[in-house]
Amino acid sequence: MCNNEYMDALKVQTLANFLKAIGEFNRLSLVYKLCQCKTPQNVMCLCECCDVDASVVSRHLKILAQEGIVKLDKKGRERVYVLDRKNVATKLRDFANLIETDI
Repeated sequence: MCNNEYMDALKVQTLANFLKAIGEFNRLSLVYKLCQCKTPQNVMCLCECCDVDASVVSRHLKILAQEGIVKLDKKGRERVYVLDRKNVATKLRDFANLIETDI
């Protein structure tokens, strides 16, 4: 495998991980909820959008944070989350541009 193929495979895997993270129903619900929020939200506030308990929401948020979809900020003992709008929009826009590119 040449370097270019390796880089393409790496890009594809990175995109696959990103899409997998937002492709799960509860995680996408959290992203939708954060799209509507102007301020960072804690887990308890975000539980309202999903029919799951706080520990499950926390696990989903951890996955979203690992993929750069949300940012975590610790304020004392409280953890608050905000959507990384720029990163998410850039990744989705880049993928859409790739799809629309004429070969």
